Amino acid sequence: MSGRAADLLVHTGMLSSLEVEDLTVQCHSTMTISSDFIRLGTFTEGKPLIRLVDRAGFDGFLRRRAIEEGAIPLTDNFLGVAHGRAIFKSGKQVEFSRLVGADGAASRVRRGIKGVSFRRPCPAYSAVVPLSCGAMAPFLEKGLQIFFFRDFTGYGWVFPRKEDVVTGIGSFGGKAKTAEKLMSRLMVHTGLGNSHCFRGAMLPAGNQSVATGRGEVLLVGDAAGLCDRVSGEGISNAVESGFAAAEAIVNDRETWGMGTNCIKIVRQSMKYRRLLYGKPFRAMAIRALSGSDRWYRKYWNIVSGKDGYTSLLRK
Repeated sequence: MSGRAADLLVHTGMLSSLEVEDLTVQCHSTMTISSDFIRLGTFTEGKPLIRLVDRAGFDGFLRRRAIEEGAIPLTDNFLGVAHGRAIFKSGKQVEFSRLVGADGAASRVRRGIKGVSFRRPCPAYSAVVPLSCGAMAPFLEKGLQIFFFRDFTGYGWVFPRKEDVVTGIGSFGGKAKTAEKLMSRLMVHTGLGNSHCFRGAMLPAGNQSVATGRGEVLLVGDAAGLCDRVSGEGISNAVESGFAAAEAIVNDRETWGMGTNCIKIVRQSMKYRRLLYGKPFRAMAIRALSGSDRWYRKYWNIVSGKDGYTSLLRK
């Protein structure tokens, strides 16, 4: 969870600073970057700290907070929208005056909106590997590990927490089979073995357009295409767009503003994705990362939500 997401949650009163700390599983100030499994270097002066949360715990907390405020949870399977009603697998239909689609990259809500394009999401794989205290030490020493690969638009990661390591591969345009093979290689390379099951998920990180919805149906988060096309970060964009959609509903506006910060950031990442993962720039970046903390610091600022991509390419 980036600093931008934490600040949004605290400043809006959704969470207190203490609750953010309680939900934080681990903080890091160190990052190690590799290219094709060859270690380029380690940066140890990252500020602000990057915090890791457990998504099950984090999402569950927000759900409980919503229920405390009066939200009524439905556990039925949602199928889609028709004629101002939400349709569920059991046959139940719920009428609505306004609906917010926050149902992820494969959003059924988005696919039901006329005039809003839907592109196939990109694949991502992830695994959580529990480790003993002794086995955690070398992972904690390397901090956040980032792996870039030749001819693959996306990256791999190994993020140590207190009692486990989260590892994964995210594609921003690559094929599922390639991502799956890299995931297996990553787990073997990092010593986590290939016996652990990993699961798949989808990211709206390819050519999915940004769409906020309008009128009775709005979109937020991954459903709106708000995934950073370079870092893959989505929590801060989901949080900001959620608040923006809520304000639009409360103030009876047709949609939430296209000038919102999260949309600017995602569109900027769309612009720079091809450049940053392109061959000429990639080769230059790998050389720079091999011998300069300046690049690490700029990349850290992007991942932590402190800065944007323009500063990375300046000069």
